[in-house]
Amino acid sequence: MNVKMRANSFAAFGALSSYGIGALKDAFVEQVHAAVPRLVLHLHDEDASVRLACRNTLKRVFPLMEIEGLLALLNTHSFLSDHRSDYEDFLRDIAKQFIQHLPSRVDTYMAATVQAFDAPWPTIQANAIYFSSSILSLSDNHHILAVYHAQVFGMLVGDLSRSPDAIVRATCSSALGLLLKSSNTLSWRAVSPDRSDSTLRNHDLESTQNQQIQTET
Repeated sequence: MNVKMRANSFAAFGALSSYGIGALKDAFVEQVHAAVPRLVLHLHDEDASVRLACRNTLKRVFPLMEIEGLLALLNTHSFLSDHRSDYEDFLRDIAKQFIQHLPSRVDTYMAATVQAFDAPWPTIQANAIYFSSSILSLSDNHHILAVYHAQVFGMLVGDLSRSPDAIVRATCSSALGLLLKSSNTLSWRAVSPDRSDSTLRNHDLESTQNQQIQTET
């Protein structure tokens, strides 16, 4: 919760990227994948120093991921701007890159993002809401849709009416628009997750039960 510590932690992770080379590269890139969702969400933190730390760190770690589309995003107005509408444009753009170039990572990115629904900062909650909805609206991965669509959709509807924070309610409204306009929304109900899939068994019981109810419906 300490702003200075939060900014310094993100900055320190970026500084460590200098050692993500040679024999250490693969291990460090794994840490990058683990940290990317949080970096993306705090790129629009309430505090300017945290935003700057995340922006600088993403500039240092994206090259290690060796994805040309991610590098191109670093020079866009949506990445460099502090305006919320531009940030939401960035979330949609980076979601496209993840889905296209890192499909095997999307599940873990989504899991980390959904956890941030309970973050102590309303802005980060809103960021997680929009980022997860952007991924779902663009993804055609049946596993991702089966596991997360009902969970995210239900949370959006609940927070739209119950959240005390205006930014969360407003973001729920726009995120619902993303999901309702997506062609994937029409097909997600027909998705039946593979119960033998070990990754699905790792999701919490409540999420799985909610999905079973939606699938049967």
